[in-house]
Amino acid sequence: MSNLAYARPRTLPEPEQQHPRHIEVVATREQRKRRPRVVYAVTTVASLFVIFAAQLLLSIVVSDGAFQISSLQGEQKELLRTQDNLTEKLDLFASTQYLAANAAHLGMVPGANPLFLDLQTGAIAAAPGSVDRPGCGGTCNLVANSLLTGVPLVDATTPAAGSAPGTVASTTPPASLPPATVDALPAPVTH
Repeated sequence: MSNLAYARPRTLPEPEQQHPRHIEVVATREQRKRRPRVVYAVTTVASLFVIFAAQLLLSIVVSDGAFQISSLQGEQKELLRTQDNLTEKLDLFASTQYLAANAAHLGMVPGANPLFLDLQTGAIAAAPGSVDRPGCGGTCNLVANSLLTGVPLVDATTPAAGSAPGTVASTTPPASLPPATVDALPAPVTH
């Protein structure tokens, strides 16, 4: 006996007898439920497109808002410059030098002896050194304002800014004022 094994020759069936093999995958219901379906894939792809479109629209809106903010900041800078310019003009027209020059131009003169009222004692006193020198018109002690060079003074023939158009501000007091008392301080006329 020998340790060698002999193989039998295999006989091939004849071609006529050979049937074509048909492979069919058979899946159970559980396997079919587990399979990804086309609906899920389409839903996922559509969701991605919706997310990308929403992100694109949001970035467009944000960039548009940034341009609007930039233009509004430029407009704000311009308005602040205008406000600063108008504030400077207001300060110029409210300066003591401008008011004194306009008062002198309109014919007003400062009081020769200004008096002050002490509210605690009720005494009336003159301030030391407050007597105006003749010919100054109240502007002797004022420092000249170089910004007022070329600024026109108020004209007496033009109406006051607070009065109605077409009317001239009245400078005469009304006739129905009570007579002034000798020892009292003058009060402004109000309506």
